[in-house]
Amino acid sequence: MSDKHYDSSYLESTGQILKGIKESSYSLFKTSPAGLILDLGCGTGSDVARLAELRPDAKIVGIDHDPSMLKRARQSAAGKENVDFVLSEAYPLAFETESVTGVRTERMIQHLDEPEKVLGEIHRVLGRDCPLVVVETDWRSLSFYIGHTLIEKKVSDYLTEVKVKNGVSARNLTTYLSELQYKDIKIELFPVILRSLSEANEYLWFEVILNEAAEKGYITHTDCDIFRESLKKADHNACFLCSINLVIVSAYK
Repeated sequence: MSDKHYDSSYLESTGQILKGIKESSYSLFKTSPAGLILDLGCGTGSDVARLAELRPDAKIVGIDHDPSMLKRARQSAAGKENVDFVLSEAYPLAFETESVTGVRTERMIQHLDEPEKVLGEIHRVLGRDCPLVVVETDWRSLSFYIGHTLIEKKVSDYLTEVKVKNGVSARNLTTYLSELQYKDIKIELFPVILRSLSEANEYLWFEVILNEAAEKGYITHTDCDIFRESLKKADHNACFLCSINLVIVSAYK
């Protein structure tokens, strides 16, 4: 597994389980001013394609720093004339001040070393009375119901403090936006429930993370084995339960 907590296949598989959350995140853009809407950290481009369908009167621009992601994104949006893609980091953005009529970003803030800096840049390019929508994972909320809470806490520390650069960013979003003087800030919580170890591995890569936590000394190899066997036992007995929360934070400049 790379230092990234994702690749194109990961984004596409999680996109299926998060379909309802994604649809909720598009709602403000259905009535936002016509013009230029950015999907920042667009990944494989599925959200850009969907926004282009919802807003044929607007230009939808997907931005990502990964050329391989943008290659897949261009395939996802093939044939849509109101779509463009830009290879760029999240800071700086090559758009004039207040030239954008909407910004959406999903599961990107968690990967940033300086989230306030990027959110400030979004604020710069966003027009007055135009919406910002941020979808984020609260990695600290990841829970398994198998006991061994001390081991779980250590794995959570590895995940939120090392593997994901800013794994608790979801909990800080309303504060970030308030400090930038956004208005009408709202937050919604969406719990995701997984009922099998295979789902936890597909959508969270959890056993890979468990192994990494042991290899890097956050837990012992014995702890790793104990936790894994408990996961397998719960799965075998049809009482596996894993939950994680996502939030949608929306606001207007």
